[in-house]
Amino acid sequence: MTHQKAADSAPTVVPSASELELIALDCDRALGGFENQPGAAENARQVAIMLDHGGQLASSVTRLPEAERGVRVAGALQDWAELLDRGPGDGPFANWTYPRALARAVRSFTQFLQERTRPGPFWPDR
Repeated sequence: MTHQKAADSAPTVVPSASELELIALDCDRALGGFENQPGAAENARQVAIMLDHGGQLASSVTRLPEAERGVRVAGALQDWAELLDRGPGDGPFANWTYPRALARAVRSFTQFLQERTRPGPFWPDR
């Protein structure tokens, strides 16, 4: 399934501010340092979580006009599509780096949507 087909079949609801905060925390956990490298079960759980979050967020951002997305989101969408197509790859650190790479793309989507939904400053009439 291509990235666009996956985005088209995913839900279109943009997560709430509190949901985006929780997604950001999941990204932080996945992006922990090498000394905090998870075991196989936790690694698989992080991959599943990042795939779920990423699918939802990629769908949300691809439904916005390209002109509103910016360069960072365009790069994250490209990375996301490549990660889905390629999978974790081979090598001794592949299973550790894959959820981290997914989390970096998810974090870019999350930060973009947080910035977009954050209320502007309130300026009372003077």
